[in-house]
Amino acid sequence: MPAKISFRRPQCMLALIVTVFVLRGLLAITIVPPWQHPDEPQHFEFVHILAQQEQFDLSERTDVDLERRILSSMSSYGWWGHYGEIEPSPLPVKFSEVSEHIYGVGTSPPAYYLLGAMVLRLAQPDGLVAQYYVLRWMALALSVLTMVCIWAGSRRLFGVPVAVGATLLAALQPQFLLMSTSVNPDVLVNLCGAVVWWLGARLLSGGSVVWSTVGMVCAAVIGILTKRVAAPLALMLVVIPLVAFWFGRFDTRRSVGVFFGALTGGMLLVGLAAVFWFRDEMLRVQEYWGHLLTFSWSDRAGEWPFFQEFSAGLSDSFWLQAGWLRYPAPQAWLLTTQLLTIGAFTGYFVGVSRSGMVRWRAGLVLAGTLASIQIASVYVGVYMNGFGPQGRYLFPVMGPLMVLLWTGIHSWWPQRVWPLIGAGVLFVMFVLDAISWFEVLIPAYGG
Repeated sequence: MPAKISFRRPQCMLALIVTVFVLRGLLAITIVPPWQHPDEPQHFEFVHILAQQEQFDLSERTDVDLERRILSSMSSYGWWGHYGEIEPSPLPVKFSEVSEHIYGVGTSPPAYYLLGAMVLRLAQPDGLVAQYYVLRWMALALSVLTMVCIWAGSRRLFGVPVAVGATLLAALQPQFLLMSTSVNPDVLVNLCGAVVWWLGARLLSGGSVVWSTVGMVCAAVIGILTKRVAAPLALMLVVIPLVAFWFGRFDTRRSVGVFFGALTGGMLLVGLAAVFWFRDEMLRVQEYWGHLLTFSWSDRAGEWPFFQEFSAGLSDSFWLQAGWLRYPAPQAWLLTTQLLTIGAFTGYFVGVSRSGMVRWRAGLVLAGTLASIQIASVYVGVYMNGFGPQGRYLFPVMGPLMVLLWTGIHSWWPQRVWPLIGAGVLFVMFVLDAISWFEVLIPAYGG
């Protein structure tokens, strides 16, 4: 943004953006019935089991009677119809009878489930559905923290105007909102990714090396103890200091030594704490992560049509394919988002090389690098194995992606017209958001 533009009360701007996000979250929780987000039944089951225990026993992960009650609730809320199938008769009584759609969490890392169980213990809601909604509110609360971290990192690197634009884009992103109100470990991974973005920006902009590094290590470890989609966070821990060093933010050998000392010490302390508290659980986590190492190349990955289909599907499901990818946005809507994405991607390279944006160059390189790592991980871990795309796997780098979208579109234009461009981009996003509610979500779930 031009230097003459200022925001005298940035906290008020952040509060307004968070309010917009929370109101949209409230609308989503009200309109979208239970069990309609990806993998909610099995995640809820494990959280519920842990919440009922006097002492956490992570080896107990299934309850046949609970599964029967969940399946009955799923039937009450039209789960099979929203999935695009005829409800079976008689109704299944355990998850193994619908194994094509509900996968077990037998080896899933424990972080999200322990957090959810503690929240249920504190809230003590009555009834299955009430407990489910408590976890949706917990998801929204975690996502509010994610928004704050997106703001904090963007402001550190680019200033308040860009932070306002990028954070508001995230607040208006329909698919991100849906996942932000779901009973799914993704919400915790997204928060961990946003923390890494914020603390990486803090490191790059002169913040404390020790505390920034230890905080990033903690966020990455929590993410890894939550879900495999957090694996790129480990690589980001190595890349962020390299970007800082390249742009002279580590001006002495002592700074480099402090960073790697803090990195090693933080990983050691967190690792020892995890092993101490979850010695038996570590074996299960090791088995879970072992699947990541047994990589297999699918024949489909070598086919150009599959690459085109995967890439288009990744973009579409990133922006809006509600439910179990059953309710996509209108084609013109998706075409608009694709054009915005392409324009921002190409504009990113214009911005990095433009002399007038030299003050942002380190931030743009950091955002582009983090986003590239996450995108590459989706292609390596999902595309190469021949699986279908899910755009939610990109949400751990929602902050960098929205910064790239905002700055990339602005890079095409002279700075004197940036306020007009920003207003136009936000107007388009508000229109797209309104269409997503009135053309997709309300017709799908409001009837």
